[in-house]
Amino acid sequence: MQKSDFIPIVTSRLIIDEFKTSDYARLQEIAFNINHNADVHAADGYCPFYTFQVDRNTPDRDTAIRQKVSEFLIKAERERKQKERSTYRMAVRLPNGTLIGNATVDMLPIEENGKKIYGDLGYFIDPQYGEHGYATEAVRGLVHHFFKKYQKLDITAHPANKFSRKLIERIGGIEVGYNEASHYGHGEPRTVFEVHKADFYRSCAFNKQMPNLLAVLVNRQKAKSS
Repeated sequence: MQKSDFIPIVTSRLIIDEFKTSDYARLQEIAFNINHNADVHAADGYCPFYTFQVDRNTPDRDTAIRQKVSEFLIKAERERKQKERSTYRMAVRLPNGTLIGNATVDMLPIEENGKKIYGDLGYFIDPQYGEHGYATEAVRGLVHHFFKKYQKLDITAHPANKFSRKLIERIGGIEVGYNEASHYGHGEPRTVFEVHKADFYRSCAFNKQMPNLLAVLVNRQKAKSS
């Protein structure tokens, strides 16, 4: 297996690392939980991670969900092998190794609606582990990785997805526009946010939220200097 270029990120409560083939069963469970949560809470503004979303009226829905999980892991493996890696589709785990979600960031500029945008962000957390701040913590860890290279991150969110909108605002995102159609979310409309590097680090007590990560970074820098 090709060696990963991604050094696992350790936050105060999470580990962010590569997906494994052995994650399939657990990821399938998460996908079913996401779809069930979408069925129950659609009226509350919950928008499921579109990669796993399957309409409840789809014939043989369970098989369709399993297929999406397989495709997700295949993409993760293909992206890991990119010669010049541009997409980091990362697993979010508890310290005991339990997979609870995903955070994905695209590193290279892409063209959308005639405008160059820098990266994009995707994430999901198993609803069973929701409302504990895990999504925000995982996103902060991965966006920190992104800002080693760029000064600005463009993020899109469904206009009705109040949970994603709040998370983006928590990491310093500012709403800057609206796309009638986006290549993210199967062409559905998207609200566009920008997160500037300075705003990101100003938006949270970064050294308090992720002391373990900062300790690792400081030690690496000392090692390089010695």
